[in-house]
Amino acid sequence: SKFICINFIVWRAKKRGCIPPYALKQNSMKSKPMQIIKIVFVFSLTVCLFSSSSYQFIDKNATDIINLKYNRLIDSAYFYSNNNDSLTLSFFLKAFAEEPPQNPYTLWDVSVIASRLNKKEMAFDFLKLSVEKGYSYYNHMQKNKSLVLLDSLLFNQCLQKVRLRDSLLNHISITLDSIFDLDQGIRNVFHEEVILKGKDKTSMEAKMILDKMRFIDSTNFITVKSLMHDHGFIGRSLRTAKSQQVMYLIFLHAPVEEIENNLEIFKNAVKSGELPSQQYPYFEDRILANRRGVQKYGTQCFLQSGEVVLVPLIDSLNVNKYRKEFGLETIEEYIKMLKSD
Repeated sequence: SKFICINFIVWRAKKRGCIPPYALKQNSMKSKPMQIIKIVFVFSLTVCLFSSSSYQFIDKNATDIINLKYNRLIDSAYFYSNNNDSLTLSFFLKAFAEEPPQNPYTLWDVSVIASRLNKKEMAFDFLKLSVEKGYSYYNHMQKNKSLVLLDSLLFNQCLQKVRLRDSLLNHISITLDSIFDLDQGIRNVFHEEVILKGKDKTSMEAKMILDKMRFIDSTNFITVKSLMHDHGFIGRSLRTAKSQQVMYLIFLHAPVEEIENNLEIFKNAVKSGELPSQQYPYFEDRILANRRGVQKYGTQCFLQSGEVVLVPLIDSLNVNKYRKEFGLETIEEYIKMLKSD
């Protein structure tokens, strides 16, 4: 700030003729041309604005992704879900007053509870919204009896939409399973052939494996990005444990620009339940580590002389507070886990 102000004052003063030539001299050097001073001022201002925007990114809290009050109300609803439908529904509706619901599985649960309370209009409003948001467990849905009793025709219309999505996700899961195997397979090769054997990462063998890894990552990314473009971010809805991880893993390995461009999609995926909240901080930390060499949540690390080293934290005093917002363990527990691995 001082640097910018000084340059601005000098520029304005000289422009008005208020500063005699000797006042701009330093160490017996002649004063710089006005054009240089203007360039320095503009450059300084640009740096300041970029730095300011970066700090806004770092200092923002999790409330635009994680609504703690909403989550507490949802937890309360599920706490009573086995023995008090009226109270359960009340908590769900209070939660939805805090934030519009995005998770199709939560919406399905509300639909079922409303149907058990014989609230037909509410039950089918939430059922339609659930299907619209991507509910996809056909086998589970077709076993429901309370919605069928209220309106079998309307229920079956929704059921058929879910059946089609269910079939689509089964197909996508098979594709993503193979991508997961490629992604993790080449990394296991690098770990076993280079890391465990203590080979230099700049060796010819290591470079050959890394070149193959980059090729696989690039090919996988094209497929996953195309799927996300067509169907949105998919995680929880997929049918296998491996496929549920793929979009997250592939984007985590992608160029940082791709993470930045899709950050809003990842935020929405947390809200819809497709991306576990614990995985989101890895995206923000990867951006910060690449752009500024720091991180907020403590998810990024590297090996140095056989030791696990964290990328520097921007706020080590509050890192556990930031981690807790996303359901992560403490930084101490995380480091202990990394070292044991």
